[in-house]
Amino acid sequence: MSGAWARGVVNAFEALGLDVEALCDEIGVDLAIFTDTSGRPPRDALGRFWRAALAETGDRHLGLSAGEVWRARADHLVILLLTSAETVGAGLEASLQYQELLSHGRVLSLSEHPSYHMLQMHKIEHELPVTVHEVEFLAVIVMKVLRFATAGKFAPREVHFEHPYRGNIQKYTHALGCSVLFGQEKSAILVDDEAWSLPLAHRNEALHGELRGVASGLHAALESHPFIDVVRDRIKLLLPRGQSSIEAVAVALHTTPRTLQRRLQDSDTSFRALMDATRKSILVGCVERNQAPDEIMRHAGYTNVRSFRRAMKRWNLPDQP
Repeated sequence: MSGAWARGVVNAFEALGLDVEALCDEIGVDLAIFTDTSGRPPRDALGRFWRAALAETGDRHLGLSAGEVWRARADHLVILLLTSAETVGAGLEASLQYQELLSHGRVLSLSEHPSYHMLQMHKIEHELPVTVHEVEFLAVIVMKVLRFATAGKFAPREVHFEHPYRGNIQKYTHALGCSVLFGQEKSAILVDDEAWSLPLAHRNEALHGELRGVASGLHAALESHPFIDVVRDRIKLLLPRGQSSIEAVAVALHTTPRTLQRRLQDSDTSFRALMDATRKSILVGCVERNQAPDEIMRHAGYTNVRSFRRAMKRWNLPDQP
């Protein structure tokens, strides 16, 4: 997530009475990386921050609690894009087009159903799995922003979570303002046509047009090489699970193999070249840490000893016993 999102998490934890500096000391990061709204914290730093807060509070509904004390405000370009549009639907379509300015990936996506619009929440995972607390926090934040944008009029049809019910349904309905279902196929906010078409309280066509121009320029600059980093991170996550195909990586990035390959070609590389470079980096790192051969194989996604030895020889790394 961007510094602006991280700052919102810090503010919420502070409002809950947590010592955020102590939490940062515990996970070995400087609080400044979470409070610099123009920066982009390391991808898994915020995940460790959440885990430290959970250990400190023991709050099994930490995401909901943090979301309830978070204050909605139009203090980021992506949020301003949403609030300055004509309707809820137009605002979501415009803001989600540039959501990477606020997140490390496409955390939210829109899809249609015959009876409603679906705002799906995706887990953008790296080394650390995304916790249910982060998903529930995101759901509450989205709801609060949409209520803020409509002067309190927005009401969803329903909220779905992939994870199972964890108790205290009253806390969920209070935080989200609607019925909540668990163990569903997708984590998503369901929106009826009436709520989708609600006019926004701060709509401004001229401002919205200017903001889109600014967002387009920033997004183009952001996409040039960081996309390669995103793909590399996803490869690192999937290799220990035995998944090395372009199809597996594309699914994890919520895109198609063809689109993934095209975007990598636009960045002057290919999936195969990036896979090779990532595997080499993993192998070198594992050898430097003196890890056991079976651990090295697992991290680099090799299941065949012969293929593993060929790779070690190819990159002039010491043969493993």
